[in-house]
Amino acid sequence: MSKILCIDFGTKRIGLSIPIRSIAFGLETVDYNHLIATIDKYIKNKYIDTIVIGHPIKYDKYLFPIEKDIIKFINFLKKKYPKLIIKRIDERFSSKIANYFLRNSFFNKKKRKQKKILDKISAILLLQDFLSNSSFTI
Repeated sequence: MSKILCIDFGTKRIGLSIPIRSIAFGLETVDYNHLIATIDKYIKNKYIDTIVIGHPIKYDKYLFPIEKDIIKFINFLKKKYPKLIIKRIDERFSSKIANYFLRNSFFNKKKRKQKKILDKISAILLLQDFLSNSSFTI
């Protein structure tokens, strides 16, 4: 049985989500500077064996500049946790869909402006897409 942590990677904040049964749930949004410590905590305490990270592809199939930071992060994880499975998923439009969800949600205007919520929703969307389109057993 696989335990997955999904990451919506950003240079300021990172949204995290996990599956419960076959549904993605938002875990938290962490500051970029606390990402490694947070992942260490989840790998050690929750026995995470798979990380899903968004793959930022532009509409014209080119990559966003943040991809360099993501590759560096993935290489770091591979060295630190050689048994960790790392999967990528196309994250095209995930932020736009998350924004749409927030605008049409029950959150009040003040809550909708909090970027932390947007990052967490993006991570949920990425993980749900991954779960719907993969053969992983949860």
